[in-house]
Amino acid sequence: MFSYDYLILLSNILIVAVHAHSQSRPSLGISSCSYVGAVHVDCGSENVSIPEIPNECTAIIFDGFNIDSNNQVNGPSGEDNLLDELDLLLKSSKNVFILYGHETEEDWAQVLATEISNNATNSTNEMKGLKPFLDKHPGIKGLLINNLELDANSVDFPKYSENFKVYLDTMRSNFSNMSIGLLLVGKFIVDQYTKPKLTWLNFTIIDPSVDFYMISVVTFNECTDQFRLLGTAPIGVLTSKNNTGSTNSSSNGSTNLTMPVTNYTLSNLRDILVDLSVPKNKTYYRYRLGPLSNDDTLDGMCASTVNKICLNSTDSSSWCYETLDSFNAKGKFANDNGAGFVVNIIKLDDPKNDCKCGPYPSFNAILDGFNGKNTNITKECALSNRS
Repeated sequence: MFSYDYLILLSNILIVAVHAHSQSRPSLGISSCSYVGAVHVDCGSENVSIPEIPNECTAIIFDGFNIDSNNQVNGPSGEDNLLDELDLLLKSSKNVFILYGHETEEDWAQVLATEISNNATNSTNEMKGLKPFLDKHPGIKGLLINNLELDANSVDFPKYSENFKVYLDTMRSNFSNMSIGLLLVGKFIVDQYTKPKLTWLNFTIIDPSVDFYMISVVTFNECTDQFRLLGTAPIGVLTSKNNTGSTNSSSNGSTNLTMPVTNYTLSNLRDILVDLSVPKNKTYYRYRLGPLSNDDTLDGMCASTVNKICLNSTDSSSWCYETLDSFNAKGKFANDNGAGFVVNIIKLDDPKNDCKCGPYPSFNAILDGFNGKNTNITKECALSNRS
């Protein structure tokens, strides 16, 4: 027989446990927006103030902070106003998540090398360095860990995932109310799966310690003539009734466009994520809003603004972009295969309505698709009529 006092104690423990489990950490929502300082001013255009960010941006993803070998948190060099911009965002009503990590995978490997055997010493010391930064900028809802992709300088690390889980659990124990996500590059995931070079993430091991995954297809295929009207992150072939599979068809919101031969399609990426045991309900696809040029002489970010498609149609005629119907299809894809989507650099999506398609036309077309609506932008919109 259990004593009365023991039963009361057990009851209290269960109540606390249920309460803790029921408290969910901050969410990205269905339609998050990446935000990069005063980039519109840097590109010679009028600035977009924080109140002008679409209300439909359910969270803000803010670039981007690294922690160095001395456990000091640093922003990008030359971005003197970055922290002021962050603090202004934190005073708004948006959930703000920040990109965070070490500069390279090699730096990550040094931190993680012995975490299992050394009682998480490196991770613990890093969290001591991160805490003053978070205390100074209260209100950050989550950390989006990046720069985990292998590169030419990486060496094999058989216990990579086990050590990384120790790191994630240490971060969780120090900042229990914050969400922890991973920003991963879709192209690297396809390459690593197709022809693995070294040991990388085992998602089955790390997933219990991760709240969400942001899979970026901002850079997926190179801009060539084949992708000029298709966009560089096509959804993939939708096999037709005659089983030719030769056109991109409604799978990308476009018709009569030949689907290039490429491994880098959203459909292929989705299948790989399933095989890697990345949960659909934690997956967010990060899409490019602006065009992409194959001209290396152009200043990339400033050249690739949406309004330049319609204001400089001659200069931008070779740029890779896609129709608003295609963006609409990407929203539906994110709904069918994930928890939501993220758009890259909301400020570059014609916020001042230069194209007369309504502010933020690409973002709104994706959102409509996610919500099961055909794009509400007229077919006459200049952005939809490139040829």
